Amino acid sequence: MKIKIFILCLLSVLVFANAKSQQFGGGLLGGLSAGQVDGDTQKGYKKLGFYSGVYVTYNFSELLGLKIETFYIGKGAKKIINKVEDFKSHFNYIEMPFMLSIKPVNKFRFNIGLAGSYLINSKLYKKSYEIPEDRYDINSFDWGGIITGEYYLSEKLAFNVRFEYSIVPFRTESRRWYNSNLSFGLLYTILQ
Repeated sequence: MKIKIFILCLLSVLVFANAKSQQFGGGLLGGLSAGQVDGDTQKGYKKLGFYSGVYVTYNFSELLGLKIETFYIGKGAKKIINKVEDFKSHFNYIEMPFMLSIKPVNKFRFNIGLAGSYLINSKLYKKSYEIPEDRYDINSFDWGGIITGEYYLSEKLAFNVRFEYSIVPFRTESRRWYNSNLSFGLLYTILQ
């Protein structure tokens, strides 16, 4: 069922991108993600993951537009003590940000908005032992604020930096947990 939801989101974005208008654009995105979970006592962006997906843009003018993305992203946290992994969490999401796009100069674009994330699966480890799912309660949805910056290396290729933070906790059981992610990647424009 989770794969069907991902495929449905992906197809909806691709159909939206194929509209025959000069104001629409779209392409592929992907890169590396460094995550931490605020509230779980692990500090630092030590949990590495990746993100990969598609995006669609609609330009209202040369300055302003709308950007919608759909992608897979790995989030979580990791704590290492004396070179031994003490704690690790994995959270795999399908994410869909809706962002206002601002292009103040030709080679730069900034995006700001909200992202809804659907949890595909999660795993928590303490000293390499997996914690059973019934011992922790993780919400199926995570809602976050997102801001991205893009620098265009060419007409079709851009370097992308993004920061995202949960605006509501995705775990409220004993401690409130908030996802915090810093990502670096590339955008490849297919449709302009």
